[in-house]
Parts: sequence; C-alpha cells; structure tokens
Amino acid sequence: MDRKTEAVIFDNDNTIAKIYPNPKVYWSDVFVKTVEECGGSVPKGREEEYMLSYFTNKGFIEKLQTIGLKTTWDKFQQAKGVVDERERVKYILAGNSKLFPDAVEFMRVLHGEGIKYAVATFTTRNVVLEAFKHTPGLPPPDAIFDWNDSLRDKLEKPDPRIARIVLDKLGVAPENAMMVGDRLTDVLMGNMAGMRTALVKRREEDGALVEQMEKEIELARLDPETCHKVPDYQVTDLMQIREIL
Repeated sequence: MDRKTEAVIFDNDNTIAKIYPNPKVYWSDVFVKTVEECGGSVPKGREEEYMLSYFTNKGFIEKLQTIGLKTTWDKFQQAKGVVDERERVKYILAGNSKLFPDAVEFMRVLHGEGIKYAVATFTTRNVVLEAFKHTPGLPPPDAIFDWNDSLRDKLEKPDPRIARIVLDKLGVAPENAMMVGDRLTDVLMGNMAGMRTALVKRREEDGALVEQMEKEIELARLDPETCHKVPDYQVTDLMQIREIL
C-alpha cells in the first residue's frame, strides 16, 4: 500500500453496513416511529409525503402541526436518533443488519497494514459499535463522528468540517487520507476537505440511484462549479480500493 495513506474514513449505511430490509423500508419505518415517539401519528397512506417533507425539510414542522403534533426540528431530530438506534440495534441482534463482507475484509487489511479507519455517519455511535461487536476479531474504528455529534455541532454532510474533526481525532493530514462513501455527499465532503475520495456503488442496495449518481458525476466533470462531486475512484467492492492505494 501507498505509505502516504495513513487513514480511511468510511460512511456507515450502505458503505460498510447493510440496512435491513432495505433503505427505503427501513427509513420509512424509523420515520413513522419517530413521529409516534413525539406523540403523533402519520395519516395512513401519506407516509411517503411526510417522509419526503422531512428529508427535504420543506414545511415539515408545519405539516406535523396539521396532525396536532407540536414539536421543534431539534426535538424531532433527537427523537429520531433514539428510534434509529433502538431499531437498528434490534436488527443487528437479530442478524438482519451487519457489516458487508467486503468491508470486513478491507478493514482487516487496513488494520494489518497499520492504517487507521474511522466512521462518519448520521446513525449513532452505539449502532456502529454494535455491528463491529458482532464481527469477531475486527477492531472497532479509531474514531467516530455520529448523529449526536452532528446535532451538537450543528453539522451535516457534505460540510468538510466533519471530515476535519475526524482527521484531527486520528492525527492525520487530509492529503494522507481517503473518504469512502456510497453517496455524492460523502464524496463532496471528502473532496472539499482535501482528501482523496472513493464512491462505492452497491447496485443491489441502491438500484437506479447508482445510475443517477453516475450521470450526475459525468455532468459535474464538465462544470467547475460542481466538479467537487466527482470521486477520484469508483468501485463496486471495497477490496478494489486496496489495489488503488
């Protein structure tokens, strides 16, 4: 491996860890239960509408008020972290959510080479560590930036400050590190932080979204305004990064 590679920062969901049964169903389930955690109930048949309003943050709190639920964005986010952790740990314990085999293999290689690895994610630290705990012999990440860090610091991807916070914890300079994720927000964050970047394309998990990202990347190559969306590498298996490094 290239001696200048001292650390790799991974996204969690769909990069190193599988979400069960699939991302769309999982997040829909978590979203509905978060509304219930806040004392409300999403009208039947309108789950997609409410969830889209949440993810785009367009009139979401006002929409909750129409069903008699009075809460704030921050309180809803805190509740979502609680529900996400509870549901995700339940999936992991049941064996339905786990680290991808190629991620486990690659992190074992990194550990063997003395290269640090970390996780920057919008799930919680406990969820990340639980998955590692259920993978015998795999050391936990050297650093984690999680959902609660995001709420506390008011930072969301692709803000490069997230990557810099993790790199500071690792004691590694950006030019000696790589960001690996399954979304262009991960790529954008890594590029803006001065890291090398790799996009992992998991077609079985993301389907048509992969093709959409590929098209977006090709368009971004032609535009100086969006060129930071272009990853240095695109892979379908994390072990391919070993050859790159």
